[in-house]
Amino acid sequence: MPDLSDPEITVFFIAGGVVVVLLCIAAVILAKKRRHGLKSRSSPIALDPSRSPLRVQKIPAYTPGSPHNAGRDTDSLLPRPNGIDCITGRANLSESLAALAEKYSLDEITLATADGLLLASSQKSPSADDVARYAGLFAENVQPRPPGIILFGLEHKGSFLVGIAKAGDLPVQVREPDLIRDTKDILNRWI
Repeated sequence: MPDLSDPEITVFFIAGGVVVVLLCIAAVILAKKRRHGLKSRSSPIALDPSRSPLRVQKIPAYTPGSPHNAGRDTDSLLPRPNGIDCITGRANLSESLAALAEKYSLDEITLATADGLLLASSQKSPSADDVARYAGLFAENVQPRPPGIILFGLEHKGSFLVGIAKAGDLPVQVREPDLIRDTKDILNRWI
């Protein structure tokens, strides 16, 4: 057996210690990568065939003769527009939305992004929780919706938006084409 001097033994043990530390670090890194790889493979995002993608959905408009509304006289319950101009003489987006709410006899109208972030409202301080909740109801197409809440979707400059109109105790859910058209006109003016 070769005769090793003290400095050679010290270098040998230090080199061996460094190799052991490097192997331990490599083992920890590999374990983390493997664990991360298993997590990403174990929870893939599966498309649910019963859900439509988050896009503006075509919702049938209210028609008096439709079988769904047969036997009800709901024409008198729908908000009817009056002759208010929602753009001219308004200082900003919120004032235009307040005029829109007045035009359709609504308590409030709010616009939000498709993921529930507040864009604008006719009220000074709308509830962020309500905005997120109603945008989620629209995105998931939850039925029936709360009474007095009219939800509609529209696209503006490539972004999908949700309109949330509060109409007191309105018992029916409607998609008012004039309301959507006026909302688009307001957005085109201010944004």
